[in-house]
Amino acid sequence: MGEAVKGCMGRLLLRRGTAVSAFLLLFCLFPACGGKKPAPTGSPYAVKITLNPATSASMQAGSVLLLSASAQNGAGANLNATFVYIVAPFVNSAGGTATVDVTPNGVVCAGTWNAPLYTVCTPGNYGVAQVTATALGATSPVTLIFVHPSIDTISISAVQPITPPPPACPNQTELPTACEVPFKPSGCSVNSSGVYTCGCLSQNQTVTLQATALDSNGNDITPLVGPFTWSAGATTVNKITPIITNNDYNVPTNQVTVAPATPGQTQVIAAASGAFSQPYDFESCPVQCIALQLSENGVPLSQTSFSVNKGTSETILATAVDVQGCIVPKPALTWVSSNPAAITVPTSCSANTTCTVSTAQPGSATVTANCTPPTCNVGFPLNLSAAAFPPPYAPEPVYPVTSISGIATGATSSTTVLATSQDCYSNEQCQVGIYNVSTTTNVPGSATPFPTPPNSVLFDLAGDRAYVGSEFGAATLNPGNLGTASPAFAPMLAPGTPLGLVTGKIIGISTNGNLAVFSDTVSTPNQVYVVNAAPSTTTPLNINSAIAATFSPDGMKAYILGDGGNSLYVYSALQPLQAPIALAAPASSVVFNSTGTYALLSGGSATSPFAAYNTCDNAPITIPAGTVTTPPQFLKMVPWSTIPPGGVYGDITIPTLSTTGLDFFLGLDSTGVDVIATNATQPALTALCDQAVATPAAFPPAHINLNHGTMHPIAFFVSPDSTRAYIVTTDSNQVLIYDFLTNAVAGMPLINNAIPVTASMSVDGSLIYVAGSDGLLHQLNTSTQIDEYQATFVPLPNSSNSFCYTGTDCALNVIAVKP
Repeated sequence: MGEAVKGCMGRLLLRRGTAVSAFLLLFCLFPACGGKKPAPTGSPYAVKITLNPATSASMQAGSVLLLSASAQNGAGANLNATFVYIVAPFVNSAGGTATVDVTPNGVVCAGTWNAPLYTVCTPGNYGVAQVTATALGATSPVTLIFVHPSIDTISISAVQPITPPPPACPNQTELPTACEVPFKPSGCSVNSSGVYTCGCLSQNQTVTLQATALDSNGNDITPLVGPFTWSAGATTVNKITPIITNNDYNVPTNQVTVAPATPGQTQVIAAASGAFSQPYDFESCPVQCIALQLSENGVPLSQTSFSVNKGTSETILATAVDVQGCIVPKPALTWVSSNPAAITVPTSCSANTTCTVSTAQPGSATVTANCTPPTCNVGFPLNLSAAAFPPPYAPEPVYPVTSISGIATGATSSTTVLATSQDCYSNEQCQVGIYNVSTTTNVPGSATPFPTPPNSVLFDLAGDRAYVGSEFGAATLNPGNLGTASPAFAPMLAPGTPLGLVTGKIIGISTNGNLAVFSDTVSTPNQVYVVNAAPSTTTPLNINSAIAATFSPDGMKAYILGDGGNSLYVYSALQPLQAPIALAAPASSVVFNSTGTYALLSGGSATSPFAAYNTCDNAPITIPAGTVTTPPQFLKMVPWSTIPPGGVYGDITIPTLSTTGLDFFLGLDSTGVDVIATNATQPALTALCDQAVATPAAFPPAHINLNHGTMHPIAFFVSPDSTRAYIVTTDSNQVLIYDFLTNAVAGMPLINNAIPVTASMSVDGSLIYVAGSDGLLHQLNTSTQIDEYQATFVPLPNSSNSFCYTGTDCALNVIAVKP
C-alpha cells in the first residue's frame, strides 16, 4: 500500500452480483496523502458534524459509495478536521444487520473491504447498518445504509384513495356565471377497497404512491431497498412529499404523497441504486373555463366592461375553473391587451389571477387572460391517437368566455409620425431617408438613411419598435434613436438562407411586439420569415405569395394567408408547419376575436363573405352571409362594449344580444360598412378545445350602404368609441366620415385638392395623417374635421429629392403614426 499512497493512484475492477467488486480508490482522499493538515482556525471545538448523504442511502450489495463530512464551529465557520467513520448494527432492523465497511477516508463498501488495500468490496449480508462521523469530540447524526440484492424492476401504484374523493373544491362557494356549466367527467372510479383511480386531481386532493422493487426472481425486496428517490418531469405540475412509514427507521422509504400544483400532466419516477421505475402518469386537473370580471377592493363585480378617464387604473379578476368544477388558485395565465398603447397590461400580471391595467392615453381595447401552453395546462393533451395527432403534439389553449372591454377618454397625447418612400424598393443601390415628425410641431427633423431601401414600415401595437421590410434585408427600427448618435436600425438575420438576412414585406406583428411575419414574394421559391425578437430567432417557412398574417392574442399561433389568399397556413411555435387549409374562395384579411378563440377571414368561403376557424384545432366555423354580399377589403375587431346592443347603429337595428362571449367586427367594402356580431360558448365536454362561435340568430351580418357609389379605399379607421368610421379612398380629395349615431356621411377635404396616397391614425383617434399627391404630409383633426397642418420636406443633401439621396424620384408614400 505504501507505493499506492506515494503515487496517489488506484484501479478499478468491477463484477456485479455475488462476485467480488473492486473499487478505484482515490488515495489522495486519505489524510496521509499530501502532507500534514493545516491547523484549524478559530475555535477548535466543533458544534456540528454533517455527514452526506444524510439520513439514509440505498446500496446494492458489493457496491461502493463515497461519504463526505464537514465540521463547523459555533460561529458557523468550517473547521479542518480528520474524521473517523464508525459503523454499527441497526438493532431494530426487520431485515437484519447489513455488512457494511468504511475506509478511513469515507468510502462505504456494501460488504467488506480487503483492508488495508481497500481495492475490493466483497458482498455480505443484506439489511440495515448505521454510519456516523466523529471529529473534534462531536458526532454526526446517523446515516442508515440499506443493503439489498440487485434490483430488476421498480413499479409504482396508488395505495390510498384520492383524498378527498372528487369533486373536491376547497373553500369554494360559487363559480362565476360564465363558468356555471357542466364540466367534463373526471374519469374517476372506485374499487371495492375504496381506492380511487382518477384522470386528474383538483387542488386540494392528494394521492399516495408506493414504489415496489423486485429482484430478478420476482421477489419483493422493497423493505431491503429502503429510501427511494422520487422525481417528476415537469416540476411545476405537482408536489411530492415523502412519507415516513417505519418508526424504527424514521426515514422516508417507498411511499410519497403527491399533490397537484399548477394545471398540467407529468410523469412521476421512483429510483433506487441506479434502477428506475416505469413512469407513472400524473395529472393536475387542467383549466377548462376562464371567467373575467372587474374587481374593486378584492371583491369581484358583475360587469365586464369599463369607461374611464385616462390615468385611471382598473383591476381585473380572472377565475380559472378545472374540469372537475374546482377553482384553480394559481394558473399560469397569459394576460394580453389588444391595444397596449391605450390600455396597458403590466408584466407583473403574468401568471397572476388579478391584473391592474393602466390607461396611459385615450383609446379602447379588450383585455384577456388565456391559459396558453406550454406555461399553462402543461403537457396536455394526453392519450392522443398517434394517427390523429402526429408528434410533436400541440397542447391546446383555453380562452375566457368573455373578454374585458374598456375605453379611456381624455386629452389627446402627442406622438410622432414616421414618413418615408418605398419607390426604389427594388433598387439595392438606392439610399432612402426616413423622417420622424412630431404631431405637436409637424416639423420634420433631419432624415436618417435606411440600411436598405424599404418596402414597408409597421409599428408594433405598443409603439416600442417598428419593423421595416426590404427585399435586401429587413430591420427593426428604434424610433427614439432617429436623429441621435445611437443606431436606429438593427438588421434581422436568417442564418442558413442565401443572403443570411430576412427579406420581404412586413405583414403581421404579434400583440406583444416580439413576433413578426415577413413575406418574400420576390425570391424563388417564395419565403415567409417568422422573426422572434426576444430571443432572437428566425423561422423560414415555404409559403408562396403570402399576403396577410395575424397572430392570436397570446402569440401561440399565426394565421397566414398564402398562395395569393387561396390557402390558410397555420404557424405555431409548438408544431412544424402543417399542410395548408385550401380555402373555397380567396381571402384578403384575417382577424382574431377579442379572446383568441377563433379567427375571422374576409373571404375564404363559397357561401358567405366570411370564413372562420377555431384556434385550437383549426376547425372551420360557418358564418352566414346576412345582408353582406361581398367580402370586405378591410376588417377590424372592435371592443364589444363600444357597440351596445339594443339600439340603432347606422341604419340597422342591433337587437339586445347576450354579452357572454360577444364580439363585434367592422368591415369596409367598396360600397359601405359591414357589422358582424358573434357569440363564443363554452367548449364541448368531450375535449379541451377553445369555444365554438356562432352568429346570433337575431343579428346576422349586416351591410350599411354609404350611398357614395363604388369606392376604392386604401385605409379604414374606427374611432375608439366605435361611433365613427373614417374611409380614405383614391376617388376624391376627402377623407369620408361615417357617423353611426346619425347615419350621416361627411368629408374632411385635403388642401391643394390633394388625393390621398396612404394614411395612418393615432391611437386616441384624434389625428389622421395622410400622404397626399402634392407631396405633403397632411394632419387632419377628427374633432374639427379640418386639414390643420401640412408638413413639407426639403431636398436631401446632394439630391433634388426629399426622400432618396441618389436623385431617384421618390415620393412620400409610407407613413406610420407611433402608438
